[in-house]
Amino acid sequence: MKIENLQTDRQKGLIENLQTDRQKGLTEQEANDRLEYYGVNSIDTQSTKSFIVYFKEAMKDITILILLVATGLSTVIAYQTHPDDFTEPIVIFSIVLLNLYLSIRQQKSAEKSMDQLKKMSTPSSCVLRESSVKEINSSEIVPGDIVQLKLGDRVPADAKVITSTNFFVDESFLTGESEPSEKDASYQPTDNEGLSDRKDLVFSGALVVTGKATVLVEKTGNATEIGKISHLITNEGTHVAPLQIKMQRLGKVLGLVAITAGFLAIVIGLVKGLSLESSIMTAISMAVAAIPEVLPVVVTISLAVGMGNMAVKKTIVRTPSTVETVGGVSVICSDKTGTITENKMSVKKIAPLIEIPTLLDFTKDKEKNLLLLFYLASAFSENEGGSNPTELAIQKAVNNRFSEKELQEHLSDLEKIKELPFDSKRKRMTVVYRIGKEYLSVTKGAFDRLHLVNLSEDYQAEHDQLADQAYRVLGVAYKVFQQSIEELSEEELEEELTFAGFIGIIDPARKEAAKAVEVAKKAGIKTVMITGDHLLTASRIAKEVGIMGEGDRAMTGAELKRMSDKQLAETIDRYRVFARTSTEDKIRIVKAFQQNDEIVAMTGDGVNDAPALKAADVGIAMGSGTEVAKEASDMVLVDDHFATIVQAVEEGRRVYQNIRKSLYAMLGCNISALTIVLISLILGWGAPVTAIQLLIIKVVADGIPGFSLSVEPAEGKNMEKQPIHKYDSIFSQGLTFKILEISVVFTVVTLLAIVIGRTQSVAIAETMTFIVLGLSTISHMYNCRSEVSILRLKFFGNPLLVLTTAIGALIIVLLVTIPLTQHTFGFVTIGLSNWLWVLGLSFIPVAYIEVKKWTHLF
Repeated sequence: MKIENLQTDRQKGLIENLQTDRQKGLTEQEANDRLEYYGVNSIDTQSTKSFIVYFKEAMKDITILILLVATGLSTVIAYQTHPDDFTEPIVIFSIVLLNLYLSIRQQKSAEKSMDQLKKMSTPSSCVLRESSVKEINSSEIVPGDIVQLKLGDRVPADAKVITSTNFFVDESFLTGESEPSEKDASYQPTDNEGLSDRKDLVFSGALVVTGKATVLVEKTGNATEIGKISHLITNEGTHVAPLQIKMQRLGKVLGLVAITAGFLAIVIGLVKGLSLESSIMTAISMAVAAIPEVLPVVVTISLAVGMGNMAVKKTIVRTPSTVETVGGVSVICSDKTGTITENKMSVKKIAPLIEIPTLLDFTKDKEKNLLLLFYLASAFSENEGGSNPTELAIQKAVNNRFSEKELQEHLSDLEKIKELPFDSKRKRMTVVYRIGKEYLSVTKGAFDRLHLVNLSEDYQAEHDQLADQAYRVLGVAYKVFQQSIEELSEEELEEELTFAGFIGIIDPARKEAAKAVEVAKKAGIKTVMITGDHLLTASRIAKEVGIMGEGDRAMTGAELKRMSDKQLAETIDRYRVFARTSTEDKIRIVKAFQQNDEIVAMTGDGVNDAPALKAADVGIAMGSGTEVAKEASDMVLVDDHFATIVQAVEEGRRVYQNIRKSLYAMLGCNISALTIVLISLILGWGAPVTAIQLLIIKVVADGIPGFSLSVEPAEGKNMEKQPIHKYDSIFSQGLTFKILEISVVFTVVTLLAIVIGRTQSVAIAETMTFIVLGLSTISHMYNCRSEVSILRLKFFGNPLLVLTTAIGALIIVLLVTIPLTQHTFGFVTIGLSNWLWVLGLSFIPVAYIEVKKWTHLF
């Protein structure tokens, strides 16, 4: 093949009619030319972001920029007015550093999928070059090379099978099918076949589990199927979680509020005759009041608690924001094998069709007799993991029906003397036994490959009925010989057999799967099965566990390919099963649901699942899956159970609910602080609280007690509510009104404290303002626990809240009573009568909300 003709082939991604001498292989010159043009046989990797990039992205947060400006202005004024005290700018800057750290941590989720894909390559391969087989570095393999594969080898590139002997490869990482795939050089593909149907092709990364083969390399590097997956993963990028979007929007709104309030403070201050320094300090107080500095910490802690709870329930969450995202999931696209099913083949149907003669009449139970025949026609490895799934299923069925002693009694007279292993061309295996002076040959395999003397239409009907029920159907037949079999050929041993019956084998559904699907359905979540398995098998399991109901449809990957993206998005809600799907099919399904504004969770375990896992809002890898799938995912299920996903959704909903409680707790204080400062300025009272005093309130009264709301248990029937819509505001369902309402209450009681305090002195008024703002915020935490009255809740139902509110209240009291802190933060002693006033005023918000709860005005 001339090098100038390779461009067309490269664009196709497939080399056809390669002019390679199959007896001699490529010459070194031909190989070098192709290597120069096609490049090395490896997958391109993705470059990782530097810390500088993460830092720049974090600095786009308007709230961080506002706090940095506040820090700078506060530092300048402190230097000019009190150069010995930089407490205020230090405290503000500490909050900035904490928020920067949390922001960068949120962004920095390592993308290791590409590295894991590279690990699936094999370091060296046996290649035919210039009439001799050479072991070369697999990265030097080129299209047109002839490669020899044997048991234990990993396929180095996509290739076409030239010759094969009993050749099976494990390509579950690519196709999702658990059983090894048989490969055959004589196979003739048809149109619209998926990867798992291509018996004439092997794919890079697959593992040879049986036999040997010679293959002709067609694709290398990025042109291989695994290379395409690498490209798909790279193109998907990183999704921004719904909570992150909502918090970014909140930050922008609060940032604009802070800028506007600061500008008003300066204008009003100057109009009222305040100095520029005083006006700027008041503006800083307004900025600090508007921005919930501690909220990112509280949200992160809430998510961390959720991560911990999920870990206990066997779910490892890779990024904190995933905890909330999974709570909003409205569609779960689940794999079948190992997630909905047990991933363990099991004999579920036993169909004896004839009376077994006396020689083989081991028991009076026909089904047990038939199982024993299948047992005799099997080969078991001493290591259970070494047997194939079919043999293990038969062994398990026999062990369930027979005790070890009983089995030995029935088989004690049988001496195994010969075995004809399973062959991909014969589709059967035979084992021969000596019983006294007679010989018994037992053969099991595909029904149409058993040469029978008693073939009957009834047998075919029974076979078809089992196949229609999605069972993998195996038949067993036998033959008795009176003479020695040593001189008989394999054909003679497997001819004129007497048929005994069928078994139906299937991977059964997990016992808890149906219940979990029902819970998901009540929670408004659609469960969809996406599998590489056959349509009939997938549909049967889907109906069994409740995924498919009346009117629901199933579709194959071939049918999916004939639909445009628009058609798929318009009709996808009718389908609950997608079978024989490819990597591209899975991504299309996920994106079609996303076009309908669904929040999609996708499960998977193979390399072929990785792009769809990354495309989904929540990618969920199986603990038993490939490292590529795990690295592309957001969550990993340790136990692989579908029910664990539903538990994760429930935990995510609880976390989101508690984040809203934290917002309710914090923003009421923030808005009231802004209002109080503005009203005080307009009335000519000056700023009643400083920036550092507001920061103390936010840390001590908001922050310390606020994160304790993260451990509140879920309220009511949390999993019987509809999922929160992707574009719903975090303030939906009346939260905006509740925040504004409580901020009005805070404002009124705090202004009362200012008025009472100013009858004595400005310093007393400012101290009382600080105490009322702090203690009322702390008491309000108990309003936020539930929409149910606190009198109906266990007071110590959240012991962490009791502890943190007690600590917060104690800190506030100590700050205004200890002489050192009084001087540092600008407080004065207020006297017993004023203490009674501030305590009474601080509990008005609780009393107000309690009255509303009891009168059902909420």
